Amino acid sequence: MILIRIFLLAFNVAVVTYLIYRLLQIYKSNSPNKNWIVGIGIFLLLVPITMLMGFLKPTPLYLFLYPVAISLHLYLIRNS
Repeated sequence: MILIRIFLLAFNVAVVTYLIYRLLQIYKSNSPNKNWIVGIGIFLLLVPITMLMGFLKPTPLYLFLYPVAISLHLYLIRNS
């Protein structure tokens, strides 16, 4: 269980850093979907924070769904 938590923490740090970088790029752009992208990005940033604070438990479902949500969000950013 400790190994899973260390893996999740490292993954979340990398994802949060990249999401903040991409959200700042979108925020500076003139994209028509800027509000949607920033809103979804903020939600995706709050999910790992709530897990680290103890509101959400690290589960196998989180390990599978969160990367899918991140990849779909990055696809939305790339296509805008």
